[in-house]
Amino acid sequence: MKITKHLTAFLLRIFFGVLLLWFSTAILCVMGPALWHAPWFSKEGVVFLACFAAYFLVHFLLYKPVLSHVMAHELTHALAAMLMGGKVTSIQASTSGGTTVVNRSHVFISLAPYIFPFYTAITLAVYAVAAESFKIYFLGLIGFTYAFHLALTAWSLSHHQPDLKEGGVVFSLIFIFAGNMMVLMFLFSFVFPQTLPLPQAFSETFQCAWHLAQSLFHLLKPHFAVPEAQA
Repeated sequence: MKITKHLTAFLLRIFFGVLLLWFSTAILCVMGPALWHAPWFSKEGVVFLACFAAYFLVHFLLYKPVLSHVMAHELTHALAAMLMGGKVTSIQASTSGGTTVVNRSHVFISLAPYIFPFYTAITLAVYAVAAESFKIYFLGLIGFTYAFHLALTAWSLSHHQPDLKEGGVVFSLIFIFAGNMMVLMFLFSFVFPQTLPLPQAFSETFQCAWHLAQSLFHLLKPHFAVPEAQA
């Protein structure tokens, strides 16, 4: 029974891993042209890119805000646990690491901090309700906090992360990549809705996924064809 359970979990990870890679490839097909045609030389585009780049300069030349990252990481664990119906017992954060004690375990709870840009989400919420004259400042902060998320997620993954054990390292990395691609698509559609509105982004992603599936089917079809019997 135990072997069957592990085998089933292994096969499910393979299935969902392939599905996530397929969906991520479809998002890449949509985001490539969108990023190319984005209004980067507009006022909004310049501010976003400048603040995005500014964080990397701070990160690599001056200071890595590890404590801020750990705090966001543990709070995201807690939020994910509560979304899954779990209960949070304690949260601890320091520059050397952090822990969040919850009463249930799930791959979504373990990996959510590597996908969800905590500070960017807060800034986006403020940006959505801010007066028009202040939006440009929050747009820069969105770029800065998103770069913070990407840089420190990559930094934390380069160290030993027990969070990846929940779903296995390979599946966890695929899950994180797919999740970050979805966040990128949502963020881009929110910041540059004139280039890629969110409904259009989802529509084009599903169309691209369908075309990829058709292409794969036609590629593999000859290998599964039954040879005709010779007279």
